[in-house]
Amino acid sequence: MSKILRCAIYIRVSSAEQVMHGKSLEAQLSYLTEYADRQGWRLIGHFADEGKTARKELKRRKAIKELLECVKRDEVDVVLFWKMDRWFRNVSDFYKVQDILDAHHCKWVAAAEPSMNLETREGRLNVNIMLSINQNEMDTTSERIKFVNEVSIRQGKAVFGTAALPFGYKVQAIDGVKRLVKDPDKEALVNEIFEYYFTHQSKQGTVKYINRKYGDVFTINSMLTMSKSTFYYGKYRDNDNYCPAYITKEQYDAMQIINEKNIKIKSQQTKQDPYLFSGLFVCPLCGRRLGSARRRRSSGTYYRYYRCINHYTNSQCEFSHSLGEKTAEEYLLNNIERLIVEKELTINAIREEKQPDERVINVNDYRKELDRLNNMYQKGRISEEKYDAEYARISDILKEQEDKVLHFSATSKSFDKIKQTISGDWISIYQSLDRENKRAFWRSIISSIECNTDSGTIQNVNFLL
Repeated sequence: MSKILRCAIYIRVSSAEQVMHGKSLEAQLSYLTEYADRQGWRLIGHFADEGKTARKELKRRKAIKELLECVKRDEVDVVLFWKMDRWFRNVSDFYKVQDILDAHHCKWVAAAEPSMNLETREGRLNVNIMLSINQNEMDTTSERIKFVNEVSIRQGKAVFGTAALPFGYKVQAIDGVKRLVKDPDKEALVNEIFEYYFTHQSKQGTVKYINRKYGDVFTINSMLTMSKSTFYYGKYRDNDNYCPAYITKEQYDAMQIINEKNIKIKSQQTKQDPYLFSGLFVCPLCGRRLGSARRRRSSGTYYRYYRCINHYTNSQCEFSHSLGEKTAEEYLLNNIERLIVEKELTINAIREEKQPDERVINVNDYRKELDRLNNMYQKGRISEEKYDAEYARISDILKEQEDKVLHFSATSKSFDKIKQTISGDWISIYQSLDRENKRAFWRSIISSIECNTDSGTIQNVNFLL
């Protein structure tokens, strides 16, 4: 008498099929249960992936993972499913699972497709042909979906589900079209997150602050995503106006600079007791941001300093000097006002080749020249080729002049903001801050600190302009 086989039924239906056929899962289960009974197999259970397509990655099909765990425990002799496309439409995933089945002497049966099997040469050929056809169909469908999504994105339509939405956004139908809009329940929270991060420039610190104030409503993963995602200044892929913005493009660019400056600190102690100038000192030889380190004194206090990682870890840089944090802090406190005045005078001397008013006049002149060029073209006095060439030339000059005006204005405002920060009795206020806020203070006005090659002392301070 032959052994009674232990059978596990696997059924799957996609979301689209559920809508079309309603009880497709129940129909598959009923059909396969009767099939197993006719074969005399003992049914040990069924595994259903509801709302999943066969092209989904293996790791995203929960039921099939549970089934394979049973196979690994040698509890299953045969896996029964309706048709091959219920099992797999992905060649690589099929053979990954087949390796597990083979290792545990478990076979599979496609009840509605007896010609599909791995026992005969013809069956193996049919399986490989079917998998290849399904894989090609899947790839074609994927390309079609990708094309449709690209068109939808250009039109500003929402193309993803609720689970994939950026923090602070939701999908809303506007004039019959689903679009990404700010979530009114989270809008104020997102604004506060960005405001705190720009001030303190610490992701961990921002998460802790928000969760202390509002409860556990925010995660470090969300913070990491927000600090890098273009959604928050309104861009998605090639559409610069895909959704409402929380920050400007300039703020986003500044945030990327902050991200690059932030150096990971592994010690829990240093997270609670941060370095004041981490990510600000720049190696004068290799250009890398200096790393922070410390030594414990006999008194129990710490001597904090900054050094080139390229020199001390892999000997790829010859800059061997270190800069003491206390010495650097005292130098900046004593000299920052003088440095700001000198930097402002130097930059203004370079950029004051023409006064701002003269630049504005130049801008207006070039705009008038474009108007004259348009009139000449409309009256047929110049050729299209000549018009295109001249329009491109004048537009380039105009843009350059406009950028100069904007940059001059922005630089002046930046210096005003920095001078306002260090006005009054600012040193006394600074001394009252904890280390995290002292660190935030320096980062709010300084972009980088350059060192002398020979001595390791401060050579130049670059401000956030």
